[in-house]
Amino acid sequence: MVCDLYAAIKNGLDWMARLQVAIDVIHGIRYLHGQGLVHRDIKLKNVLLDNKNRAKITDLGFCKPEAMMSGSIVGTPIHMAPELFSGRYDGMVDVYAFGILFWYICAGHVRLPYVFEQCQSKDQLWTVVKKGARPERLPHFDDDCWSLMEQCWNGDPTLRPLLGNVEEELNKVQEHYRVSQPPAGYDKTFMRTKVVKIKTKN
Repeated sequence: MVCDLYAAIKNGLDWMARLQVAIDVIHGIRYLHGQGLVHRDIKLKNVLLDNKNRAKITDLGFCKPEAMMSGSIVGTPIHMAPELFSGRYDGMVDVYAFGILFWYICAGHVRLPYVFEQCQSKDQLWTVVKKGARPERLPHFDDDCWSLMEQCWNGDPTLRPLLGNVEEELNKVQEHYRVSQPPAGYDKTFMRTKVVKIKTKN
C-alpha cells in the first residue's frame, strides 16, 4: 500500500479518485458486516490506498463480532456515533463513521469540521455530538453528497441508510461526475491523477 487516505487527501488526491475510495470503503464495510463484524473505527488513517488509488480498510483492533460486542466505548471521537456513548449499539455505528469520512472526501482537505475544531476536549466534543452537532455544509458540496452525509450521521441509527443503499447513491454520484465537471471546490487548485507517494521514516 502506498499511503493512507489522510495523506492522500492532504497531498491532493483528485475528486474522482476520492469518490472511488468512498465506494471501496463501503465495499469493505459491507464485507465485514457480511461476516457479522463491526469495525468501530472507520476513519481517514484506517483507509489505505494502493498504487492505483484503490482503497482497503485496515486496523481491525476494535473490530468485533456484533453478537460479542461488550458495549465498550471505543473509536476515534469525531467519528463516533452518539449511541456508542450508551454502550448499546450495532453495525450502524460504521455507517455514521462513514458519513464523517465522506465529509472529508467531499471537502478535499483534512482540517477538522468547524464545530469540532471549537471543542477544547474529547468530553466537550462528545457532548456537542450527543446534542446533535455535525460537520458544516461547505459551499462546493452538491445536494446529493450532502444528503447522503446527513442520512449516514443521523442521530437515530434506525434512520440511517443500509450500506447497499449508500453504495447505490455513491454509484449514481460517480456516474454523474463521469460526464460532468465537479463543482468548483471539489478539486480546488489540483487535478492530479497520479498516486501521491509519501516518504516515511524507517
